[in-house]
Amino acid sequence: MISLLLMSLKSNVKFHSLYDQGQFCGIAYYVESDDTVYLTYLAVNKDLRGHGYGSRILSLLEDKYPGKQLVIDIEPITKSAKNYRQRVNRLKFYNRNGFHLTNQKLKDQDGSFSVMTTGKRLNKKGFIKTLKEMSFGFYQFKVEK
Repeated sequence: MISLLLMSLKSNVKFHSLYDQGQFCGIAYYVESDDTVYLTYLAVNKDLRGHGYGSRILSLLEDKYPGKQLVIDIEPITKSAKNYRQRVNRLKFYNRNGFHLTNQKLKDQDGSFSVMTTGKRLNKKGFIKTLKEMSFGFYQFKVEK
């Protein structure tokens, strides 16, 4: 959590708590660069899940950053994973909200993640630039097929 707070000191890194009429709905943590908005973390209050808040948050980001690709990474759909059903539901949620899987993987110290975008195709250079900018260049990663 300390690294998230440290990175949020950069002007292009946004860390927002989201409320609806005073009720906490969730958080969004994302990074904006020239043509990419990388949503690193989206969480909806567990008591409000299934009520459209996640979709509304994504719509707000699309409205705020027209013309930019929104990019996320998700755990790969692996049948042997303990949270397989959760992974499938997450993929369906993002598909319903205009994201599609790319042929790229984000690999870091935590594993390999499937990359999704709202763009027609992933602007890989823009995504890599965004990852470097958000972490002061300290984040060790690879984006590859």
